[in-house]
Order: sequence, then C-alpha cells, then structure tokens
Amino acid sequence: MGVRNTDVVFVRWPAQADLRTRYRKEGVPRLLVVEAGAQPPISNDPVEDWIRPPVSRDDLEARVKALQNRFDSCRVPTIDSTGTLSYGPNSITISTTQTELMRLLIDRFGEVVYRAEFVECLAMRTPTLNRNSLDLHIMRLRRRLLPIDLSIRTVWGRGYMLENAATAEAVPVGNAGGL
Repeated sequence: MGVRNTDVVFVRWPAQADLRTRYRKEGVPRLLVVEAGAQPPISNDPVEDWIRPPVSRDDLEARVKALQNRFDSCRVPTIDSTGTLSYGPNSITISTTQTELMRLLIDRFGEVVYRAEFVECLAMRTPTLNRNSLDLHIMRLRRRLLPIDLSIRTVWGRGYMLENAATAEAVPVGNAGGL
C-alpha cells in the first residue's frame, strides 16, 4: 500500500480547541489527544477521533489508519470541462472520450456502472462501439489513473466501478462480483 497524501493531525484537547475548529473547517482528518481529567468532545465527524494517553503504539496506528480510510472514502474525484481529472492533491488530463467515461464513473463513485450505460454514453461519438473497443477504452483509462490513486474495478457480468486504489487493494478479488 502506498504512502497517504493526507496525514492525520494530532490536536491536544481542550488546549488546542481553536486548532481543532480550523482543521474541522478545512476537512483535515484529526486525532484529538484528550488531556487528563478533560471530557472528550462529542463529534459525529467521520474524520475525527480521540484517544487518551497513555496509548499503545498499535492502538495509535490503528486509530490513525481508520481515520485515513474514512477520509479516503469521503473524497470524490472531480473533472472539469477541459478534461482535467482531480482526486485529492493530484490531477491528470484525459481525452474527450475518457472524460465522457469518467463522468459516468464519477457520478456513481464506488458503485457499478453497467456496460450498456457506457455504450449509450459513447453511441453518438462512436456508433460502432462494441465490447472490445469499450474494454480498450477502459484499459487505457486505467493506465491514466495510476498516478492519481484511482482504480477501475471490473465487476464481472455487470460493468465497472471507480474507487480509491487503496480501497481496491484491500478488497479481495472474489468479493467484487458479489456487488
């Protein structure tokens, strides 16, 4: 698994309450270190958690990893009118055809987009589109996505799904067809 682009920040609670507020507004994942005798804040923010020292290294790493995973699952890629695809701090430029395919995948990020939907989307541009040419477009798009931590998963017998590459690595291949 690769290095994360967004680090979890540690904030002393309640001493750094103002810092917590700033990071919350910026959407930064944060782990509050609750000082002795202080009550931890009540929060329903998925990218905030708290610990009370002393804490074992294993517990600390587990909390940080959980926050990073929740942060990753909250992010959704964007694409602009020029074909610039952005995800987190990274971006790439893709072709017009790839842009049309990505719009479908982004609209349903983390969900299956059926083959028929891709064919319908590209019908005006490529009236002779067949299964092999769609597979070729998807293969080329997969290669373009490698630098920005996105992955297109094949959902056998159905279509394709766009997801975070780290999430894709964590799900066993056998589970993809059960979606």
